Order: sequence, then C-alpha cells, then structure tokens
Amino acid sequence: MTDMMNMTVTTLDLHTGYEVVGPVCGSCREQSDPDQGFLQALREIRKSAALLQADAVIGMRQTCVPMADGTGRFHVQLYGTAVRKTAQAQADAAGGAAAMGMMPGGAAGLGQNGRQEGDFLMDGSTLVRYIGQSEYVRVPDGVINIGAEAFHNARVVSVELPDSVTEIREGAFSGCEHLERVRLSTRLLVIRKNAFQSCISLSDIALPASLQEIDKAAFSACPELPSVTDFLRRKEAEAKDAEYLRSRRPVWRRQGRCQYCGGFFKGGLKGVKVCSMCGMEKDY
Repeated sequence: MTDMMNMTVTTLDLHTGYEVVGPVCGSCREQSDPDQGFLQALREIRKSAALLQADAVIGMRQTCVPMADGTGRFHVQLYGTAVRKTAQAQADAAGGAAAMGMMPGGAAGLGQNGRQEGDFLMDGSTLVRYIGQSEYVRVPDGVINIGAEAFHNARVVSVELPDSVTEIREGAFSGCEHLERVRLSTRLLVIRKNAFQSCISLSDIALPASLQEIDKAAFSACPELPSVTDFLRRKEAEAKDAEYLRSRRPVWRRQGRCQYCGGFFKGGLKGVKVCSMCGMEKDY
C-alpha cells in the first residue's frame, strides 16, 4: 500500500505522467477547531487515496460549515482526485535518478540546468526539491526562488533562507506539520498561494520590510500569525486608499486642485505652482 503519511495532497492541477484513479474525500464532523478538523479530514482523504493505491491527490478543495446546533462546532470536508504515476513515468523517474546518482523519485521536473547540490535539487537559481533528512535546514546562497512544493511534507523544524531569495512559490512548505521557525530573506518580495499551508507548528514569522505581496491563502490552515494578519490588513487598507485617490483625481482636477492629494497650489519659483500639502508641481 502507498505510504499514506507522505502522500502528496495538493490544490494544484494534474501534471503529466499521471493517470486518474478516481474521486476521493475526507471529512471531520463536530470539531470545535477548524484547523484540527482540516488535519483530521486530510488524514482521511490520504487514507482513501491509499486504499485506491494512488500516489497523490490533486485539485483538493475544502468546505468548512458551522453545525446548525449553535455549539460553534464545524463540519470539515475535503474533496480531490486520486492519481497514480503511469508505468512510463515511473520508469523515466527511475532512469533519470540513476543517471544523476540519486535515489528514485528525487529528480522529477529538472530542466537542462538541473543539478544536485547536497540535500537540494536545483534548476538554475530555483530550489526544486529538498531531499535531505535533517530537521534543521539552511538553504544555500544564490537561490532566488523556492520552487512549488519544494519542501512539501518535509519533516523539517527550522529553515533558514539566504538573502538572495525573492519569491516563495505555491505550496513550497505545504504540509510541513513540524515546522516551527522560518528565517525569511531580507529581499523577499512575494509569498504565493498555499506556501505555508497546514504548517500547524509555526508560531510566528518575522516578515521583512521588502515584502510586497502575500497571497491570502498563503498561510491557510495555520495557527493565527499576528505579523501575517497585520500585513494583510495594511495592504487591504492601502489598496482602498489608492482606489479612493484614483476616484477623486478627476474631481480635484476640475476644481483646480492637486490631483494627487487634493491640496491647493501656491506659487513657486519661475511661476511654477506647487501643492502646499504634498509638494508636487501642477502638471495639468
């Protein structure tokens, strides 16, 4: 039977080299904690897929509905499609791994720049997969992207990223249930969807000042993380402010006021009018 606990369960689409086995689901009823309900449902969907001798579950989606009895309990259900590697894909993976001097299953998805650096499979400047056994990981310098599902289901406790990393892609650390600490790059720009999904041991995470975007689902099924919540609220407020300014600019222009902030102009050097509030020159 397939190793149930290490089975990949992802929201991503079907990759080549797989055949569909059939639909699977997992559920948890009357759970007061939605996150714990999710984990129990996750175990159930893996069990269902393992009984079908599947290698992974793709296209996962979730429903979390409050019970009608008013007790604050939830009914969590997961749906997905069980898939199995085709015989050709298994043979290709084994042959590619042997050619690279690695264990079978560790070298999938590498391009012409694919290589192994210690415990890491690399493709150019992208970390494709962590294949080590250590719980305490330091990603090598020069890595720019942490690839999709690079650490998926890895039994890591602490991960340190170099300051060269600018992007953490979809599902990069998803399913890392033992992950407690992540040291992020000081140049990080983006954290994509489901990057830290189900990292239930992650107590908090320090976000760098360089960070520009966190997908709202990046930390789904994680404990409450104050720094992430504050970031998302701030970005939402900034978006609303920007939308308000865009809507007001035509009005301010008609009124002869500064189109950037609504301030009044005053005379500047050489007859140029300057906004008394933001200092921008009149440009219309």
